[in-house]
Amino acid sequence: MRPARLGRLAGLLVAVVPLGLYAAGDAETVYDIRFESGPLLGCLERLALLANVPIVDRSERVASAECSGGRLRATLPQALDQVLAPTGLSWRRRTDGAIDIVVATPEERINLDALTIEDTPLPSLAPVTAATPAVTAMVHEAMSVTRVEQERLTNSPLLSLSQIGRYAPNVYASGASLAIRGQERDLDQFSGLSVRLDGIDLGTSLIEGDMVPVEGLASLQLQRGPRSFERGGSATAGALDLYTEAPSDTPSLRASAGIGNAGAMRGSTAFSTRFGDGESGVRVALERRVMPDYVHEVYVPEANREQRTVDNLFTKFNLVPEWLPGFSLEFALLGVSGDDPALYTARGEFPFPLPEDRESYARDTARTRTRALGSAMNMQYGRDDWNLRLSASSTFARQKGLWLGSGFGPSGDLNNERRRNVGLSGRYLGERWEMAGGLEFSAVSFADLEAVWIAGFRRVGDNRQDMDFRTRSGWVWLGRHWGERFSVGAGLRQVEEKAQQNYVSMACNVGANLVPLPGVCADRESELQFQQFGRIDTSTPVPLVVGNWTIDESNQLSLSHGRGIRSSAGVRPEFIQPAERDDSTQLAWQSEWLQQRLKARLALFRTMIRERFHYVTNHVGARGRVYGAELELDARLSERWRATLGLGSLSSRYDYYRYYNEDPTPRLPGAPRYTALLGLRYGAAQGWYGTLDAYHTAAAETTLDINPGNRRPAYSLADVRIGYRLDDADVSMAVTNAFDELYLDRVDFRYNDRRQETRYRLGDPRRIELRWQYEWR
Repeated sequence: MRPARLGRLAGLLVAVVPLGLYAAGDAETVYDIRFESGPLLGCLERLALLANVPIVDRSERVASAECSGGRLRATLPQALDQVLAPTGLSWRRRTDGAIDIVVATPEERINLDALTIEDTPLPSLAPVTAATPAVTAMVHEAMSVTRVEQERLTNSPLLSLSQIGRYAPNVYASGASLAIRGQERDLDQFSGLSVRLDGIDLGTSLIEGDMVPVEGLASLQLQRGPRSFERGGSATAGALDLYTEAPSDTPSLRASAGIGNAGAMRGSTAFSTRFGDGESGVRVALERRVMPDYVHEVYVPEANREQRTVDNLFTKFNLVPEWLPGFSLEFALLGVSGDDPALYTARGEFPFPLPEDRESYARDTARTRTRALGSAMNMQYGRDDWNLRLSASSTFARQKGLWLGSGFGPSGDLNNERRRNVGLSGRYLGERWEMAGGLEFSAVSFADLEAVWIAGFRRVGDNRQDMDFRTRSGWVWLGRHWGERFSVGAGLRQVEEKAQQNYVSMACNVGANLVPLPGVCADRESELQFQQFGRIDTSTPVPLVVGNWTIDESNQLSLSHGRGIRSSAGVRPEFIQPAERDDSTQLAWQSEWLQQRLKARLALFRTMIRERFHYVTNHVGARGRVYGAELELDARLSERWRATLGLGSLSSRYDYYRYYNEDPTPRLPGAPRYTALLGLRYGAAQGWYGTLDAYHTAAAETTLDINPGNRRPAYSLADVRIGYRLDDADVSMAVTNAFDELYLDRVDFRYNDRRQETRYRLGDPRRIELRWQYEWR
């Protein structure tokens, strides 16, 4: 092409393109939109992707709001009105074209006829769910939070709860050994980490045995840093919250099935619907999983089994009555019945090198089954600027079975775990001030019973160990906002706790009884052999201070200081101890670039540990410190491609530690020097999709023996899923631990002191599952 013609063509393009863009801007594009029921954040991300426009939350309420599913043909303004009006939120367009989400003012008229009565707006308070912050959004965001929304979970290769820790930096291992920022969850007493499913406290028994279903999850939150101000106890390290899907707008029945290697099978069905004219609805789900039992017992072959079975029933009920504006209720119920997984014991004292054949050399081992029932309720009444909230939860888990392999014959084993909690709170959210306060009562109790038998089924004794924790607390919070630029807040929770432990051993003089049931035989001819009792009362203040500075529309700095507390009765009553206190300070920076296509979160933190209990020497009063950093990147590479990157670094050591170790300040257990994760996702709402989740961790110390020769080795994991999705159907294949890595996942504490054997859990080998799902609407 000649230069003259090229110059004329360039001039024509310069003139035509702006005119085209201007003309396109005059008429709003109409989109065909399909929303999934779940968090409001997911619906807004869908709109931002369709319209290619940044959407920024300036209300601090989007994270806790819900979005109703359904199909819609509308422009962007119409779609925003549709999803925001029921939540009491509104929107405004900035000069650069981006959308700000703000709180709707009382004068704003809601343009949806279904939400107005004689042109009078209904209360804009969002219906309560388990995801609604317990205090305020400022408190909830004080420490780091990684959210994995439904858009990612729908395509993730998630087969079990043990994979949850691979979605955020400085999260390590699973089960009772699950550690956040170098603080392990620990024993099935008051733990350092709260794990909940729609508000149901899962305790320890259910997360150790992979008893909790992950099918139907709509979102999860990995909260890192102390959460004791929000939750009372059990959250000094942080919290893991799982949320299921909201009831669907129209009646739907979903069926799914999976077939895996080594005889694994999965089948589930779920029914969901709404009723009335509002957001009331119900969801019921059933699931059965058949999983391989990978541990092979050498000394006790009668304890072997090829597969174990876990059954789940889950129900969620949401009530938002039209006749009582401002009132909402959510109730969740979980039923579990399943075989407990086996534990691995090495040939020698320690498990290294790890056995590729996964053989266990336990002298005696347990074969038990767990049944559990958990429930949670959240009830709220109020208006857009104030509300009252009542929350309650209850969980009961029973583990029952036999100890096999002992020369004295089988021993009956019965463990009961009971958790109860109730709290009442109120809050006021004004234009400049936010105030909140509440009361909370909780109780956690454990009963461990063992019936000892000799050959010939003669009962010779019973042992019983009881632990009981009773907590009451009150809290207040005050926050101040200066426009959208600055905000500060301070709060205090006072926690009063009574912890006690009782141990009784009795010798029974009874005849033959062919049914080995556990229980204390005090009502029979018996002799008290041994008894111990310990109790301590503690009173601990839990402060929280937060400051936020929004530098501009894309950058925010936060500085926070809070305290986490954790109680532990030790392994014997004489070692009962006061509450552990961990004070943590964090500086965080959040930023967005390229019209929100690239998001970054950086956090620097320091934690001072006091009164840490160590289970090897039953030592009370260990002190330590943790320094760390976390970086998270989330990039939308295109309409179909998305990537996430997480990097975590820890420097953690004891300052004071009484043990036979040449190093006077060894590293804290469960605190690898670094963790790294990478996620890649491809696909749209329909058609082909694919996901890769990779995770790597450095070596870490074991809690039972801090010794370089017995350090947990480093390992790398990769999970993959490829599938094809239609409007009502989905077929996919998921592969976890794709490289078949052999690694030590966690250490089990429940039986160590009783059997004088260290028991470990190896990570699952490569698992492959072919999934099918269909939904009738």
